[in-house]
Amino acid sequence: MGASRRFLQDDGRMSEVADQRLLECVRQLRPELESTLSGLEQSLGMHPPTGAVGEKLNLEKDAVGILLEAAGMERDVVESWQSPVASEVLETRSIPFLAGLPDLRQIEDQQIVHDYHRFPGMTGLDAIEVGWRIYRRSGGPTGHRLFVYNANRHNVETVTGVDMIYVNEFTGGVTTVQYKRMRKEADLWTYRYDATAERELERMAMVDKECEQLDDGLDPRLVTAPSMVKLCRNVPFVMSSTALIPGMYLTRPHFKALIDSPLARGTRGGRRLREGDVPRYLNNTTFATLLKDGWLGTRGASSDYVIDLILRALSPDGPGSVAVGLHGSSIAPGNRRSPW
Repeated sequence: MGASRRFLQDDGRMSEVADQRLLECVRQLRPELESTLSGLEQSLGMHPPTGAVGEKLNLEKDAVGILLEAAGMERDVVESWQSPVASEVLETRSIPFLAGLPDLRQIEDQQIVHDYHRFPGMTGLDAIEVGWRIYRRSGGPTGHRLFVYNANRHNVETVTGVDMIYVNEFTGGVTTVQYKRMRKEADLWTYRYDATAERELERMAMVDKECEQLDDGLDPRLVTAPSMVKLCRNVPFVMSSTALIPGMYLTRPHFKALIDSPLARGTRGGRRLREGDVPRYLNNTTFATLLKDGWLGTRGASSDYVIDLILRALSPDGPGSVAVGLHGSSIAPGNRRSPW
């Protein structure tokens, strides 16, 4: 390394020249590390998206992480995200989070067709705008598999929120989550309720009411309505992390009750919820566990109704960003007793 050797005795940051000479020496001494070093250099040289792009990707990443968690799978795969397009393209075009994950399709063509038939309407769309992956948990063909579908068809400026949809093939349950961002105001995480949120909440209430009328009541649930809300902190998008966004899961009636309560009234007549105003909620772990074990979501004819709505939402005229997880398995969830 020549004169650059002195940097090896220094606890501070090495100069760029010393960096390169050290890497050259390591490559000469350990040529088998070439691919590893190149990968590290590439990842360190990338900067995570910020602004509206980073916010959208962060919410989609969280939705994918919860879907993996609900299926009992590790979230490690989300650490491997790399931008699938140049940074200047990413700043203007809304690309699905899944498009930046490695292709991990690990099932045979006939099984893919089987999944398409179970949840139709997934084919024939632009591969750039629609990303999908299939993950499998250990247990062979009878084990758990997760079909994750991520649609995003609008420019970054028009994407206002992210919806997560979870479909459990075994229980026939469907749960939907709408993400709401909390931003820092006077050092307090705060969500501002507006006219757009009012319209969204009205649509959610209509869906919940229809599901209530169609519900057959045969399979036990703690929550039978599909619509839920996640109030989440607006934190930066981090590429090499599996962490879920800190936040609070609320049923739609609970969220509505909080918004209508006196504690949500601002000094100027507006409505807002601060993080400390929500005394009880489901955290990431509890929500994922209840989802995985089939305690949340629709049942019977109400599930068919919601799935029909989902297919419409995934049409070209649907919302800006949707992450769908279809959890299929021949193994009963944790809340069911084995028949033998």
